[in-house]
Amino acid sequence: MVHGGTDADNVPGGCGRAAVRHLCRGGRASGIVHGRSAQAGVTMLVAASIAVMLTACGSAPAGFGTASAGTAPPGSRAPATKVAGAGTAGSIVAAPVRIARTRLGAVGYREVGSGPPLVMIMGYGGTMATWDPRFVDTLARRFRVVIFDNAGIGDTQALRAPLTIDEMASQTSALITALRLNRPDVLGYSMGGMIAQALAVLHPAQVRRLVLCATFPGTGTVIPPQARINALTSGSTAQVRAVLYPANQVLAFDAASAGSSVYPAAASASAAVIAAQGQASLAWFHGRDRAGRLTGQISVPTLVADGTDDQLDAVANDRAIADRIQGAKLLLYPDAGHGFLFQEGTPFAVEVGSFLAGPPAPDSTVQLRRVFATDESRVVAAGRTWDSRLHAVDTATATTPEVAAIDFPYVTALDQLDDDLLTAGATGSQLADVNRFVQADERFATDIAALAELPQSAVVGWEAQAKADAAVAERAADALRSALGLPAAQRGTGTP
Repeated sequence: MVHGGTDADNVPGGCGRAAVRHLCRGGRASGIVHGRSAQAGVTMLVAASIAVMLTACGSAPAGFGTASAGTAPPGSRAPATKVAGAGTAGSIVAAPVRIARTRLGAVGYREVGSGPPLVMIMGYGGTMATWDPRFVDTLARRFRVVIFDNAGIGDTQALRAPLTIDEMASQTSALITALRLNRPDVLGYSMGGMIAQALAVLHPAQVRRLVLCATFPGTGTVIPPQARINALTSGSTAQVRAVLYPANQVLAFDAASAGSSVYPAAASASAAVIAAQGQASLAWFHGRDRAGRLTGQISVPTLVADGTDDQLDAVANDRAIADRIQGAKLLLYPDAGHGFLFQEGTPFAVEVGSFLAGPPAPDSTVQLRRVFATDESRVVAAGRTWDSRLHAVDTATATTPEVAAIDFPYVTALDQLDDDLLTAGATGSQLADVNRFVQADERFATDIAALAELPQSAVVGWEAQAKADAAVAERAADALRSALGLPAAQRGTGTP
């Protein structure tokens, strides 16, 4: 699990973690903060120094892998194959907004990746840019991922009033038809999960497998308090964070917010659209949508997932959905809330991939060593570039999106390492060591990603957190190296 709070993260190889501990002892960078709007800041010297110390560990080839897999024909179910990439070049944030002409009007969408199609449906008040690009990009290494704006948002045609979940499902069906996706897998988040259920009821031939994230049944729903629903569109960062994430996951929230800022600027949902979505959701909650009353008819394999501390969607709702859909799998993450899929990031994306395409075939220890060593080199190269770009930033004018864009390739390299290890098919004690390492590495990635949103008042706390994270992650990396028969990492002792 990715913690935004107490324990920690890792730069692969250990040298970077030792550097964090060394750096934090003196609190050398306190007060050196990017000036920017919206109360954001970042400790430039702290961030850059981590990368400098990391790259002192040894040499590594610059650049990233470029191997790619062919695109499967629309609707085909060829085994999902990973597509290597890094930075924004192969990322959803660099994918252009396209317009699909459907029987229910224009639909604005983006797509990225190769392989079997996966359609992702956003929730209440959200847009395409609400998806954490790290989560999308990890999925896109195995799937052709399609994200889009719901009715009345961006370039997507508004639907006739009153807006309903069933009608939004029909517009999603029209998009699937227009893009000739045939029978894609479908992932829905929150209200998007309601739309996904309706799609599977009303258009069953267009859904192969279903992933329902933090969503609600169409009957017997435990309705969230209106105050918490209102908080989502209040414009208050503190209120949104409190509803979506546990109190000890501040950095996870900041990391997801920074990720969203990397997308090109786009129109948000209007007040009228949000109000219409709210009424549509209430109708679904109270059983007034026909599809919502018939979700027991869904027969496709279904994964229902949520955080146990979801303040909007009671766990009873997840259990109710899993009970109604025959054979559904229920996956609940402790210490996670409504934003669990972004908090859990790469590990949850891997779970989704395994559910949709099957678990990975076991690899040999030799292959695991190769994966670790190759991806670690990519991380080192990304760290060097990150350090160079951070040093070139004008601290007086840099904005949160600009700093987030600098952080993004480095964080992507960390995510790719974790993804490759989790999908390498480790078993037994090696799998336990891989999981411990990934938990630590993901927490480090969260630390880095959150820097772009770090208020100046949080600088000292962030340094203390980085120190604690480094110690835990360093031990996890050492254990994994030992399990794989790799030599112990050399620790850096210099200073930037």
